[in-house]
Amino acid sequence: MAGEGGGVGGGGKGEVESLNDVELEMHRKWNVSFKKKEAEEEVTDERRAKHLARLEEEEVRRIAQEALRKQEERERLERERNATASNEEGEEMDDRKKYILQVLEEIKGKIPDQCKAAFTSELVQLNLEYSERVKVTVKASFPKGFSPSNKMVHCDVESKSLHEDIVGKLLAGLQQHLEQTFGAGSGNQEGENPIGHIYQYCDKFLGKNHLLTAYEEIQRIKKEILKPPSKVLGLENKQGVIKVRVQVEKYYVDLKVKVFCKNSVDYPDGIIEVGIIETNLTKELEKSFLALTEARIRLHGDAQEVVDASMLEDRPPEKEAKSKMKKKVHPRKVVFQTAASKNTEAEMLQKQEERERERLKKLLEDSNRPKVIEPRIFIIVEFVYKELLKPVVESKCPCCDKKILPSDPKHCAKIPSKMKADRLYCGHFYHHHCLTNYLSNPPFDDECHICGAQISHHKFVDTKQQLEKRWAQKQARQREIEDLEDLFGF
Repeated sequence: MAGEGGGVGGGGKGEVESLNDVELEMHRKWNVSFKKKEAEEEVTDERRAKHLARLEEEEVRRIAQEALRKQEERERLERERNATASNEEGEEMDDRKKYILQVLEEIKGKIPDQCKAAFTSELVQLNLEYSERVKVTVKASFPKGFSPSNKMVHCDVESKSLHEDIVGKLLAGLQQHLEQTFGAGSGNQEGENPIGHIYQYCDKFLGKNHLLTAYEEIQRIKKEILKPPSKVLGLENKQGVIKVRVQVEKYYVDLKVKVFCKNSVDYPDGIIEVGIIETNLTKELEKSFLALTEARIRLHGDAQEVVDASMLEDRPPEKEAKSKMKKKVHPRKVVFQTAASKNTEAEMLQKQEERERERLKKLLEDSNRPKVIEPRIFIIVEFVYKELLKPVVESKCPCCDKKILPSDPKHCAKIPSKMKADRLYCGHFYHHHCLTNYLSNPPFDDECHICGAQISHHKFVDTKQQLEKRWAQKQARQREIEDLEDLFGF
């Protein structure tokens, strides 16, 4: 049994090994066939990919050729169209250029020499210069459709001296004027020259506006001083007049400041005149305010004398003296100057010339210094508001501690003369009666209660010694009266 079992066991193992060999052989053959099939499929895919790539390349080539053909066709049509249009446009451009030249020829004789103008076939540049502070460049270009029936031009304005707001207003006004004159629906344009209109409008705007250079200052006045209820009452640019109202509480002063500008001299040079249009202050304060404001204007001064270095060249005093030697005419006879009188007069003329040369030299040195431009209108309005109106309305008398003015301006007419306001040179206000008592009675102080400055006023010119003497005399008379009253029992 054991032997059989062993035989059987041995035979089973051999069969297993033979089965494994068969399976391996079948597996190998299957792998070979699979790989062959896979290789065939790869070759097929590669061929298919090459075929598709070739088809795609042919399609791209065909599309490119079609696009190139269409592009060539479009270019051919465009060339034909441009050739037709260029002939028509050439004729139009020739007419346009001829008309532009005609317009320029018409305007050349009408623009004055002081306006430096430059002309081209496409652009006109006008350099307008009225003074050192009023310089503007206007450029006008002719559009493509410029013709006798369409005279509208494009404009641009530049200036390095004027404020940008002024330049913007000039450009906006100029464009509006051209639109109304030459725009669509403007009517008959025959005989109208657009360049002439541009010059006339700019000349009217710049040459007759005396407050151009005061624009920034006026804006500063509005911003810093004229806060409600203060306000600008009006601007008269042609007359160079600005009217403002400065108001503190219920009291107001309507100022009129006029700028005189002549001979290419503009603000802040030239002369300034100030006046009070209306106020609800007393007549005395109105006169005082006006006088003080005029004094402040004189303090800042007007235009100085122009001095040239050639005026300081040395000249022989003797020749100058001889040239001025004249005969002295006597009613009956002609008497010639003696040698002594000639020498004396020559010395006097020489000294006079030296003094004149020194004066001119000083003026020349002053003119060579950098000139400080002062905002003169601003200074005037600020002075009236901050140093005159505001103190007199808001301050109290340092002696009696009562308001200088009544709270209601209607009561100003009823103020007694002794309670009227007096302004000292230091700028502080007192009641007239209070100031008189303060100065006329011991200890005879002459210092301002507020700032300590010596009291100066045109109504109080007596010295301290005179006041003491007058007070002593007054006291002596009072004692005499009292003694008489005691004597007679009054």
